[in-house]
Amino acid sequence: MSVLLEREIGKKALLMGNEALVRGAYEAGLDYASCYPGTPSSEVSNLLYELQGAGGFRMDFATNEKVAMEAVAGASMGGLNCLTAMKHVGLNVASDPLGTLTYLGVRGSLVVYSADDPSMFSSQNEQDNRQYARLFGLPCFEPATAQEMKDMTVAAFALSAQMGMPVMVRATTRVAHSRGVVELGDIRPKAGPRHYEKDYAFVPLPGNAVRHHKRLVERMRSLVPVSDASPFNRVEGPADTRLGVVASSAAVNYVLDAVKECGLSDTVGVFRLGMAWPLPENALLEFLRGKDTVLVLEELEPLVEEALRAMAQKNGLTLTILGKGTADLSTLYEYTPARVSAAVAEAFGVADVTPAPLDLTDAPQLVNRPPSLCAGCPHRMSYYGVKLGCEGRDVIFATDIGCYSLGFMPPLRMADIGVCMGAAASMPAGLELAVGPEQRIVGFIGDSTLFHSGLTGIANAVYNHHRFVLVVLDNMVTAMTGHQPSPGRDASLPQAPGTPPLTSIDMEAVIRALGVEHIQTVRPTNLKKVAEATRAALDHDGVSVIICREPCPLHMRRLSKAKKPVFGIDGERCVNCHTCVDTFGCPAFQLRDGKVSIDPVQCIGCAVCAQVCPNNAIRPQK
Repeated sequence: MSVLLEREIGKKALLMGNEALVRGAYEAGLDYASCYPGTPSSEVSNLLYELQGAGGFRMDFATNEKVAMEAVAGASMGGLNCLTAMKHVGLNVASDPLGTLTYLGVRGSLVVYSADDPSMFSSQNEQDNRQYARLFGLPCFEPATAQEMKDMTVAAFALSAQMGMPVMVRATTRVAHSRGVVELGDIRPKAGPRHYEKDYAFVPLPGNAVRHHKRLVERMRSLVPVSDASPFNRVEGPADTRLGVVASSAAVNYVLDAVKECGLSDTVGVFRLGMAWPLPENALLEFLRGKDTVLVLEELEPLVEEALRAMAQKNGLTLTILGKGTADLSTLYEYTPARVSAAVAEAFGVADVTPAPLDLTDAPQLVNRPPSLCAGCPHRMSYYGVKLGCEGRDVIFATDIGCYSLGFMPPLRMADIGVCMGAAASMPAGLELAVGPEQRIVGFIGDSTLFHSGLTGIANAVYNHHRFVLVVLDNMVTAMTGHQPSPGRDASLPQAPGTPPLTSIDMEAVIRALGVEHIQTVRPTNLKKVAEATRAALDHDGVSVIICREPCPLHMRRLSKAKKPVFGIDGERCVNCHTCVDTFGCPAFQLRDGKVSIDPVQCIGCAVCAQVCPNNAIRPQK
């Protein structure tokens, strides 16, 4: 049995932040979760999916974050304890229902987990989703450790049930993916199904909304004393000194170390801001009184910093409040121990004791390894086949969000524009109007992304008679975030034990039902067929869809131990033209002293490189 389902109170476990959140939801009596995976939140949905049978709750992989939010909204209005988890940009997709759900409220409980990504380790932006808490009126917790992640999740469920409103838990990549010792707590009973009592206040007509907005404002105002009294908002170190720090999330850990290392433990108090919205106004005011200087440490936007300045001015306090602009603190990127230490030293006039970086001038340089599509990835084959079919034409390539975004990298260079999930099915409609008839547009979208938010773009393009080609890169799984199932999955693939049955959706039938008449399905392992399909699609007057269908080899390796023969270079036939490296670029190719070889460990035996070689020098090996 997973330690996340352990029922021994007080037992300690070493957990990742995301694991601790799952444990917290389980302790809070989780009934239902619905999520769309996205790093750095993906472990949450994966674990919930795997544990649902033994844990006695249900978890659905939703087609997108908006659908997930609406599903848990319905369940929580029906009285269940619910959770939805997503990465920060996923909350943009879910913001439409969330903005109204805070007005309507819930009968059970609903926790929204937003995993933000400062420094954009796996994201297209680094927005600060604490803004959503302020915009919509959401109580918001900000854990700094794995223990707090678990405890604050339990508290968020309790507060949601108490106030009848959704509650946010906001973490960052460092907190989500760091590990710490967590003491397990008691398991509360689940709510379970019940008879639904109709309440027309759940219908957001203007007459209801007018009353709901007033109620929401009153609720948030009533939560200020709750935040003041929260054990997650507390001072560490001396509270009555002239110097102080207000910190939240990962910065809490860094500043506690920095204060100690700079010799300021007796002169600097640290206010840990755990229940970050609404702000604990009275507790913060008490902390500010008598201070000469307070440093605010928060990623990314100066929300607390600006609020403290307004609070100080309103209450006639004269002190220096520092934040962004101190040392290297800015609204860009995540904080590091070194950045925080430098800011503490500058703010309080002491020497920065951050150790100097190690002198690595004599160390050998590491090989630069840019991100790349995996060896044998069908997306590489699809890109290459489409490129062959586009030869002689002026083509603009629109990309989308997924592992196939790496088609941007050389030598493929099959990405010219991109915005967000689903945009590759929508942007070409507008771009087509901006370019001349001599240019054509080809968009690339993944199978999971197609069902996430691509179908509406196709419907729009057909309805308005736009002309472009959309290539669906169908590897039958949500690959980028950890091989979660997608609606177009292969129905013959096994499911995890204890999970509810999944229905595979016929992608071609759905696209045809949207009005697309020109649909071709090809296997990307056959480059000639992909090129032929591309030429036919480019000649079509209207929306043309090519489905390149081949399962993700990494996923299939997990499910089957069958191996294909690997390929190698025939030295007698190879003329060192480097076509395989310069145009196809599979990472299994190795170039040493000008000669190409194939790494047998990386090669998966897809045989596509044999089609690329103009001299038939790539052959299967025994």
